[in-house]
Amino acid sequence: MILLLNGPYWFRGLDALFGLVYILVTLLIAAMSYKAYKLTEEKKYSYFSAAFGLMSLGFLVYSLTNLALTTHISDQLNQMLSTFDFAFLIHMILIFAAYTLLLVITLKIQQKKVIILLFSLMLLFTAFSYQYYLKFHIISFLLLFFLGHQFYTNYLEKQNRNAKLVFISFYLLTCAQVFFLVMIYNPIFYVVADILQLFGFGVLFYMFMRVLQHGRTKREA
Repeated sequence: MILLLNGPYWFRGLDALFGLVYILVTLLIAAMSYKAYKLTEEKKYSYFSAAFGLMSLGFLVYSLTNLALTTHISDQLNQMLSTFDFAFLIHMILIFAAYTLLLVITLKIQQKKVIILLFSLMLLFTAFSYQYYLKFHIISFLLLFFLGHQFYTNYLEKQNRNAKLVFISFYLLTCAQVFFLVMIYNPIFYVVADILQLFGFGVLFYMFMRVLQHGRTKREA
């Protein structure tokens, strides 16, 4: 069974704070992606907006569940979450759906049959890794590693700063999954993973700020 309360005991209050930052940052990235879509009229930004909107919801579910467990709001709720981790299942579906949507964008897939196949595989990933901490992060690592590789290839082709920032962002997010995995050997690695994940989203947030600024400048010119 998955244990939502991870990491050192002293980090649990800060963990909730990190979760709040993840929600806000991914929500802001979703909003900025939508604005970038309006400014540049590039459809990929609308998909980015949807993907990070899903991530924000996923982190919201995860954070609310952690809050319920740490504050002991209700013994019945704690027992329910311990018996059937429904909240983690929703978290997984939303996160994997976001990663799958990013794959569709990255690979520029337009065939509906292929998209349906990818989302079907996403549901299988969820069923395969449900209630298993290691399997969830292994699959997350594989998906993020593939995305990072695609963004690295894109950076080599375009050789511009925005492409480089996207690659760095997903490289950090991929590295974070490695530390989430080795956390079973030392809880301090969970703290390292959270910090890397925060930096990863921060770099991506900065990239979208650059896109918006460039879009406004181009529109005003």
